[in-house]
Amino acid sequence: MKLVITEKPSVALDIARALGKPTRRQGYLEVGEYLVTWTYGHLLEIGEIAPKRWNLKDLPIFPEKFEYDLIKGKESQFKVVRKLLEGADAVINCGDAGREGELIVRELLEFTGYRGKVLRLWTSEALTRDVVLRELRRLRPSSEFDSLYYSALARQNGDWIVGINLTRLVTLKAGGGEVWSVGRVQTPTLAMIVKRDREIEAFKPEIYYVVLAGFEGEMKGVMLRNGEEARLAREEAEQVVNALKSVRSGRVEKVDVERREERPPLLHSLTSLQREANTLYGLSAKRTLDVAQSLYEEWKLISYPRTDARYLGEGNRDLVKDVLRKLGRGELVPRVDRVGKRVFDSSKLTDHHAIIPLDRPPENLPAIHRKVYDLVYRKFVGAFMDDYVYELQRVFIRLDGELFLVEGKRNLQLGWMELYPHEDNPLKIPSGEVRKEWVKAEERQTKPPARFTEASLLREMERLGLGTPATRAGIIETLLERGYVERRGKSLYSTDKGRELVDKLGDSKVVSPDMTAEWERQLEEIYVKRLGEKGYQEFMEGIRRFTREEVERLMKREFKVERRATPEMLRLARAVSRDLGVKLEGTGMEEVKRFLDENLPKMRITCKCGGEVVGFSRGWKCRKCGTVVWREIAGKKITFRQAKSLFQGKELKMKGFRSRTGKRFSATVYLEDGKVKFKFE
Repeated sequence: MKLVITEKPSVALDIARALGKPTRRQGYLEVGEYLVTWTYGHLLEIGEIAPKRWNLKDLPIFPEKFEYDLIKGKESQFKVVRKLLEGADAVINCGDAGREGELIVRELLEFTGYRGKVLRLWTSEALTRDVVLRELRRLRPSSEFDSLYYSALARQNGDWIVGINLTRLVTLKAGGGEVWSVGRVQTPTLAMIVKRDREIEAFKPEIYYVVLAGFEGEMKGVMLRNGEEARLAREEAEQVVNALKSVRSGRVEKVDVERREERPPLLHSLTSLQREANTLYGLSAKRTLDVAQSLYEEWKLISYPRTDARYLGEGNRDLVKDVLRKLGRGELVPRVDRVGKRVFDSSKLTDHHAIIPLDRPPENLPAIHRKVYDLVYRKFVGAFMDDYVYELQRVFIRLDGELFLVEGKRNLQLGWMELYPHEDNPLKIPSGEVRKEWVKAEERQTKPPARFTEASLLREMERLGLGTPATRAGIIETLLERGYVERRGKSLYSTDKGRELVDKLGDSKVVSPDMTAEWERQLEEIYVKRLGEKGYQEFMEGIRRFTREEVERLMKREFKVERRATPEMLRLARAVSRDLGVKLEGTGMEEVKRFLDENLPKMRITCKCGGEVVGFSRGWKCRKCGTVVWREIAGKKITFRQAKSLFQGKELKMKGFRSRTGKRFSATVYLEDGKVKFKFE
C-alpha cells in the first residue's frame, strides 16, 4: 500500500481524483493501491520543554533535544495517519513544495518513527489530473530534500530559542504582568516601523514658494533656477510674480524630446504580488496570500504562490506556450522562443518559479480572487508583448529674465502598457513667441518620509532579507495581533507598546535587520548548498551563542515600566482628546486616569428629555431615554459639539456622509424616537 500525505484535505482530494474514483474513509481517501490522507497543516508543535515557571535564573534555556507534542484538537487526525503509516509500504510526501511543507510531513514521520521508503512529489503547478499523474511517474527520493528539511528545522528551532529566552527576560525585567514577546524577525521589523514613525514626528516642514505660469495651448510651466525648480521665500516669489504680470509673452528657448523604451516588468513573486495588491486595492499581505493560495489550490488558476522568484526556468517554454493558448493569446506564442533571460533564467531559481496564470478564470470567480488573478495575468501576458515606447517633451520658455519649464508626454507604442491604466498628455510644441496667460505663486512645503504601508514594508523586508515570501505576511499579522502596530487606512503605525519594547531592547542585536538578514541567508544556504545536518548544527550553535550574549547583556539592564491604562480607558481618553482638542500626553494608568478626571466633567450634555448624557468609546448615550448618537454616522465623524446640539433637539445641516454604494451626500440631521434621522431638501 502506498500512502500519500498532503497538508490539506482539498489537495488530498485533487490527488485522489486524479488517480481514479476515490472512496471516502474516516480521515483519508482510498483509490486503488493508494491511500491519501492529510495533516491540516502542522499536527505537531514543540512541546513543554521549558520550565513552566518563568524565572530569570533559568535563562538561557537551551534544550538538549527538541521534543514535540500533538497540537490540541488534531489528535483524531494524527491517530488516522499513524495507523496508516503502520501498514504503508511507501510514503509519498505531498506537502506543499517549500520549506514549511517539507517540515510538516518530515516531523510527522520522525515523531511516529516511520523508517520505510519515502518519495517526494515536487511541483509548482496547480494539481490538475495531468500534472498529478505526470509527477507521480517521476517521484524523487526524499533524501534529495534532506537539506530543505534541515533548513526548515533550523528556522523553527532557532526561532524558539530566541523567542523563549528574550520574551521571558524582557517580560520578567519589565514586570507588570504583561507579556512582551520578542522574535527573530518580528522585532527588527517592528523597529523599522518605530524608527520611521519617529522620523515623521521629528520632521519640521519648511514652507517655500514656486512660481507657475500658464501659456497658450494649455501649457503650464514652473520657474527654474540653476536648472532646478526654484524654491523661493514668499517675498521673493511675490516680487517675481509682480514683475512678470505685465509681460505678455515669452520666447521658446529650447525644446528637448527624448524617446524612451520600457521593457515589460518582471513576473510576480509572492512579495511583489502582495505589494501591488496592497497599493491598488488595500489588501493586507495575509489576505493576498490567502486568495493566491485559493487560486492555486481550489481554482487551479495560478501556479504555486509561495515563491520569491520572478523568473521561469529554461524548461518552462512549452508550459508558457500552452498557457498563452489557453488564455486566448495565441498570437504571442512565437515570441516565447525569442524572449531571453528577462523571463527564462534558471540561474535565478532555487525551487519554485515565478507565479503565472494557468487557465482562464470562470464566470463565478469571486471579485477579490479576480483582482488578484488579474495582477498575475497582466505581468505574465505583458512579458511577451512589445516594449512601451513614449516621448518625454520638455519646452523651456524665457519669460522676461526668468526661465520656465513645461513638460509633456506622448505615447508612441503602448505595448505591454495597454494592460495597465496609462496617460497621454502630449504638448503642441510651439516655436518662437508664445503668449503668457497667467502667472502666480504657489505655497508648498517639504514633506516627511511616508509612513509604512504593508506594500512599502514588504519591499523593505525583501530588500533587507527579513523573513521569506511565505512568512512576511504572518510577521505583519503577529505585530498587529500583539498590539505593537495598528492599521489606520493603508498605513501602519507603531503603538506605545511597540515603541516601549524597542526602547527596552535598546541596541540589542535582535533589533538589527542585519543580524536577522544574515540568519535568513544562512538558512537558505543550508538548502541551496546542500549542507544537511551539519548546516543545521552550525546554525543552531550560532543561535545559542547569540542568545547567551544577549541574555547576559540585557540581564544587566533596568526596565522601568509604568502600569498601562486599559484599552477601553485609552479609547475613551482619545475620544475625549479629539472632542475637546486637548492633548493626551501619555498612556500610563495614572496619566490617563488624571486626564479623564480633569476633562470628562467638561463634556456634560443634558438631553432634551432631561436625562444625563454620558460618553463612551463609540458614542454618547442618554441614561434616561436611551437615545444614542454614534461617533461615526454613515462614514462621517461626529464631533462632541454636534452630538450636544442633537441631544438638545437642534437640527444640523451636515456634509460628508457616504451611502452604502459609496456616494457622498449632505443632509439635515436630527433626533427622533431615540434615533438619528436624515432630512433631505
